[in-house]
Amino acid sequence: MKKFNVLLPIQIIWQSLVRWIASGSELQVWQESDRHGRTFCWHVYDPETGNHACFGSEEEIRMWIEQYYHNR
Repeated sequence: MKKFNVLLPIQIIWQSLVRWIASGSELQVWQESDRHGRTFCWHVYDPETGNHACFGSEEEIRMWIEQYYHNR
């Protein structure tokens, strides 16, 4: 007979709430590198809209971010 853990649903809800609060509404930017450490893609994610984009250089992503904040 399996036991039902009554705390498990509460824990799942709590973890979802913490993730949501931690994500905030600011742009999230990160780089993706190959196994040699060379950056090949800069990612940007907007949690407010759910939009995601990938750019080939730091300069391209900087221009996109400036345009993003200029148009807000």
